[in-house]
Amino acid sequence: MDMAGLIIFIVLIIFLPVIIRMRMFSAVEGAIRELDDMEKKARKTIMDLSGITDEGLLDDCLEFFIVPPSDIDPSGLADKFRRLLEMGDLRIREMVEEISPDADSEKKASIIMCIKVTAGIRGILKFLRHNLELSRKTGNLQILVALQMNLELIMRTARAYLEGCRAISSSLPLGDGAGPLTAGMLIDEEDSKKHLHEMVYVRKRFMDKDIGILKPHGPGSRLGMVVKALEEILSEDEFHEVIMVDAAAKLEGEKTGAVAEGVGVAIGGPGVEKWFMENMILEHRTHAIIIKMSPEEAMSQMTREILDACSVARSRIEDIISRSDADSILIIGVGNSSGIPDAVENPKEIKVKEKDDTPG
Repeated sequence: MDMAGLIIFIVLIIFLPVIIRMRMFSAVEGAIRELDDMEKKARKTIMDLSGITDEGLLDDCLEFFIVPPSDIDPSGLADKFRRLLEMGDLRIREMVEEISPDADSEKKASIIMCIKVTAGIRGILKFLRHNLELSRKTGNLQILVALQMNLELIMRTARAYLEGCRAISSSLPLGDGAGPLTAGMLIDEEDSKKHLHEMVYVRKRFMDKDIGILKPHGPGSRLGMVVKALEEILSEDEFHEVIMVDAAAKLEGEKTGAVAEGVGVAIGGPGVEKWFMENMILEHRTHAIIIKMSPEEAMSQMTREILDACSVARSRIEDIISRSDADSILIIGVGNSSGIPDAVENPKEIKVKEKDDTPG
């Protein structure tokens, strides 16, 4: 019995690392297969939405890249980043014009966003495949261990991308649309609207104050060029306070839809827009209202909890306005405008994801 136990122990010592390695390879390979299927589904969504039949043109869009500027001399780095991002957006719009010239402006905006989301899925697929092959060729199990430890987080993001692509293609609101939706609740259909740089701007009297409202133009999927729009607005109009509202990532354990108030420029992204906006508006008192959600909820169709939180955020805005001594206040709703009209007079009409909804 003792000899049999010793033999089993020796066999385990020899073969257990092999078994563990096989299981790690199998897990990553399974994730790659799932990602490959996700990319195909996202590509089909784009092709159905745009009517494109030449997959080569679509590949050109998905392989588009931006070379970041050199940071050896940090002087003027933000300006370089801004110009590159604007050039990138312009080129993608030109590509969409080539593949779907007959689509209206709202559909083109949704196609552009679907291309960006699908490129994100493809990037995740390439990252996993690269590290898997590198680990296989070099025998470096540390790469594989790090991949497997983070695999579920990576796949959660990829699945949310796919659901977001489906929602955008159907002009459904995303969790990231909480900022534009909240701002839209303050706009009436009869308000005079000015469209500039994929944003909509409204100037009106509200609660006995002069109010400006800036948000991405909907219902197509847009983030808007908020910096360019803000530069144009502030060159013509003057505001004494600013209120920003945006979706923000919650920590695990926090409740989805929790609303918090603070100060500062509430905007995500690579930080370029934030840098320019800080230089423009932080000389005034700047309030920040955030609606908390997970990154996956931000990229997926909006839920009932997030929709209800937008009403709470609107009440917070009204509280700030009521206690403010400023005569003029600018409200900026930041986020994705997919499925969200410029004026949201009846939030109940927003098509949210119910708990029993499942992706098609």
